[in-house]
Amino acid sequence: MTTLLESTSSQNREADDSVLGRVRAHLPEIAARSAEAEAARAVPAEIVTALRRAGVFRMSLPGAWGGEQLDLVEGARVVREIARADGSTGWTVQAASMAWFFVRTLPASTLAEEVFGDGADLLLRGAIAPKGKATPVRGGYRISGRWPLASGSFAPDWMLAGFVVEGAPPLPDGSPDMRIALVRPEEVTFLDTWDAVGLRATQSTDFTMDDVFVPERFTGPMFGDNNIPAPFYELPYSPTGASHDAVVLGCLEGALDDLAELAATKRPAFNPRVVIGEDPVFQEKFAELHVRTAALRALSERTGRTVMDRALAGEAPTQTEWFGYTGGTQHIHHEGIRILNEIMTLSGSSGLYSTSPVQRRWRDVRCVSQHVVGNNGSMRKLGAALSGQQPAGGAR
Repeated sequence: MTTLLESTSSQNREADDSVLGRVRAHLPEIAARSAEAEAARAVPAEIVTALRRAGVFRMSLPGAWGGEQLDLVEGARVVREIARADGSTGWTVQAASMAWFFVRTLPASTLAEEVFGDGADLLLRGAIAPKGKATPVRGGYRISGRWPLASGSFAPDWMLAGFVVEGAPPLPDGSPDMRIALVRPEEVTFLDTWDAVGLRATQSTDFTMDDVFVPERFTGPMFGDNNIPAPFYELPYSPTGASHDAVVLGCLEGALDDLAELAATKRPAFNPRVVIGEDPVFQEKFAELHVRTAALRALSERTGRTVMDRALAGEAPTQTEWFGYTGGTQHIHHEGIRILNEIMTLSGSSGLYSTSPVQRRWRDVRCVSQHVVGNNGSMRKLGAALSGQQPAGGAR
């Protein structure tokens, strides 16, 4: 049955050898094991392995390095379908596949020869927030610190960490000298800190480094020129909002699927002769929620396609286009919370039980929407651009 949440093109299923085609073979197992994953606070290792083989963790990386080189919108579609099966698995994929954007300023030779010299099938964890402190030494930096929210229930090939260079003069815009580093996972210590209200299977733990030497060639400025040969990486800092949107949208679509099942089976407490799907009030509200979700999906795809097409043409998006994209992400995160609240209300007492996937999706979306990507002032910047004013803070 076709729904508002399925496009015509999605009915002509992508070829089985595409990333999305390969992923779809694993969606039933991901959905079936979502409660198990939450209880274990980790996406099952077998699912991570299957998704790695399907290409999701290399999907944004350049074809020249063995990646799939999906663009902004194509990658978000993969994440959305996974998140529709399970929010934690969707978040795990988006975090690990999109985090490569933040290493784009490392030297080109380091990336091509030392990081991706043996291919792009790599797992990345870490935190871009500059929580580390670095002392410059001969040949590199000695870095210490503690970083939160390093998502990924897997053993990574590389760790990403943001840091501030102590004693360095301010940059021309007055900000501190913030940089990023790639380090091997054996150089860090993971802390079991992730016991959160949602996305419980993502293992978004803290990690620490204590006076670790990092060669300069494995560092780069947090904001700087791109050295990854694919158009996605030419976009302004940071274009990863579409994949965050995809987790919200996937959870919304999954919750609407759950509500459809309830509509066919749940009977009102004081009118057991009918199911709730026969109630005209329920029908109208259910339809409204479908339309609102479909509108958010269309917004994400349209604004994402606009900025991605600019990158494919070798151009920069206009301020209105860019903040339309990032402001749309902010709107999708917060409207997603409102829609999930209403889905929970329509589910009645059924949605309250820990066995209900609705309550898990509700908690997952609440958790996603706490992220800085959904709370970075982009709506104000869009309003300034639309008003003919210069947005504060530029394109960031």
